[in-house]
Amino acid sequence: MDPAFYERNVLYCQIVAQLLIADAAVTDSEHDFLERLMNRFGFEPAHKQAVFNGVDIGQSVEDKLTRLDPASRAQLLGELEAAAAVDGEIDENELEIIDEVRRALGQR
Repeated sequence: MDPAFYERNVLYCQIVAQLLIADAAVTDSEHDFLERLMNRFGFEPAHKQAVFNGVDIGQSVEDKLTRLDPASRAQLLGELEAAAAVDGEIDENELEIIDEVRRALGQR
């Protein structure tokens, strides 16, 4: 796997994972969402573990966002909105992450 492709996709999945655990409760549907996303990128178990190892719930996602290319950032916003809604309710902490991505994209 191309290292740049791998790093970008791990960062992407880490941001989604951080959103999913932001409300301190990961439902089965949220876990399945993240699993499908990682499978879509062709991640092997070691890649999936790298996603989980890189999530710091107290850390802003801004650093990870700056390391994503513009197209990935734009796609990420829709992915986060879908991930936040997968359990039927959008938590305030999840909204903060979505808003952070919107600001990074120059949206409000």
